[in-house]
Amino acid sequence: PEEKIQEWRVPELDQCGITNQSECLDRQDGVDDDDQYQRMWKAMETMGFPDEEKEQLMRVVSAVMNLGNLVFLPDENSANEEGSVLDADSAAAIEACGELLRVDKDALLTALTTRKIKAGLEWFTKRLNDSEASDARDALAKAVYSRMFDYVVKRVNESIQVSSRVKTNFIGVLDIFGFEVFQSNSFEQLCINYANETLQQQFNQFVFKLEQREYEKEKIKWSFIDFPDNQKCLDLIEAKPIGIISLLDEQCLFPQGNDKSLAGRF
Repeated sequence: PEEKIQEWRVPELDQCGITNQSECLDRQDGVDDDDQYQRMWKAMETMGFPDEEKEQLMRVVSAVMNLGNLVFLPDENSANEEGSVLDADSAAAIEACGELLRVDKDALLTALTTRKIKAGLEWFTKRLNDSEASDARDALAKAVYSRMFDYVVKRVNESIQVSSRVKTNFIGVLDIFGFEVFQSNSFEQLCINYANETLQQQFNQFVFKLEQREYEKEKIKWSFIDFPDNQKCLDLIEAKPIGIISLLDEQCLFPQGNDKSLAGRF
């Protein structure tokens, strides 16, 4: 909701340093982000997250996004060319971070631009240059997000925990489906994608195909689970004698095998 976006100080995606670097801001997969948000909110409610806790998590996410908008510049007034200052355009972001994380913004800025060093029994404060301050910003953002993720997993596990010692249900999450496509794709990347697709097919085989076949055999009533089957993708890569790997092997055996000859075989 728009009022929550304002309350949580959520920056625009195209103006957020964490989300705008890919320059892919318009979804092309037909997924409605508003609908996904409502589904997530309902799922958290089902898992026993109270509204206040859900809002706290949203504030943490927004704080991480605002941390990504902190820009540090060299301190031109520093005599020994050390130290950094916050860019004036980042004033709103540091204020949002302090408000969302409920810490003093000046203390947060000091923590990001300095570090303490112990020498003997004494402590000294060393100012960080702009590159070091940026690294500290990134480290804090990653640490905060990681802690939040671990907390959500812990809360979900608590919600599905049963008192019985007998193992009953489990949740399996597999996030390896889909090709990674880059501007330049090497043979190594093809192998990585092939391995991922093979693992996905193994998962499909044992969790969906065989299980549902057993249901049919036992005449158990259930709702058929439709899932994307990537077998055709695997056939494209590994089928003999016309799969990509077989054709590559063939070219390697030829005395004068080359890219043009391989492309002709495709």
